[in-house]
Amino acid sequence: MNKDCFQVGIDVGKDELVVAVEKGKPRVFGTSTGEIKRLARWVLRQAERRPVHIGMEATGVYSRGVAAALSRYERFAVSVINPAQIKAFGRAMLKRTKTDQVDARIIREFVRSQAPEPWTPPQPARQQLSAMVAQADAVRRQIQQWRNRQHAQKHDINVPKTVIDSTSSILRALEDECQRLDKAITQQCQTEPILAEDMALLTSICGVATRSAAQILGYGGDSLTTRSRRQLDAHAGLVPAERQSGTSVRGKSHLAKQGNARLRAALYMPTLVAVQFNPLLKAHYQRLLERGKPKKVALTACMRKMLNIIRAMLNKRQSFNPKYLPLT
Repeated sequence: MNKDCFQVGIDVGKDELVVAVEKGKPRVFGTSTGEIKRLARWVLRQAERRPVHIGMEATGVYSRGVAAALSRYERFAVSVINPAQIKAFGRAMLKRTKTDQVDARIIREFVRSQAPEPWTPPQPARQQLSAMVAQADAVRRQIQQWRNRQHAQKHDINVPKTVIDSTSSILRALEDECQRLDKAITQQCQTEPILAEDMALLTSICGVATRSAAQILGYGGDSLTTRSRRQLDAHAGLVPAERQSGTSVRGKSHLAKQGNARLRAALYMPTLVAVQFNPLLKAHYQRLLERGKPKKVALTACMRKMLNIIRAMLNKRQSFNPKYLPLT
């Protein structure tokens, strides 16, 4: 972004938006559609004729809605920034106070000095898939919890039949809901052309089944195609973190895990299958083991390779074919 543009920092909350500009005290607006329009008009007056670069932290549904509303204005470029970056930037500025107004000023200063890339609104079909996949996985976790409870109740002689029947009823309802969500995910992936094509590409990889493909697309979203290889590795938390300094500190490397844990989890089982049956991943896994890498480290490296194969396939719109093109 142009450093000469008018920078704005917004601290996004559930009920209010704290907006910091170059001069004056930060102003507070509501989060309703009318309030966001009022915010936009105020910023345009402050900016006069300059282009506007707005920054805010990624706070899930709250920041996404505000970013989508503001990005519709022609003169606005909106950046949705990783909260970890803002936190580290605040520490570098030696900020010891944390309030909404201070946070808004820090975000504005980050935008001014770092000029982060503008945010691109996610495609509605991908966003809907992400919501359905997350809901289905949440229901599956609930099913497992209630199955554990049912197992414990059956081995407790003091639990009345009413409680056991109640647990069975809840389990049936959850299982029915999970099936309904899975059908909705399948329909979404079949009826939306972009998702249907993406699913066909991912399931061409030996080891990636339909559910895993939907989870990877749902949790990866636009990051699978818009980020570089290194950025995508970091986004999924698959970057090794080393701890070494001078001659005295020789810490053991470990997985950073500072990223999208759900995307990382979605990659785990397909990779576990792929290192046994996918010729490309199997060969890569065996090479790492022969070099003395522990199995866990080798599997993580294969997860990283799997992710970048998926990235390349989606960008090049090519099915997986290890004999023709390794893609990474």
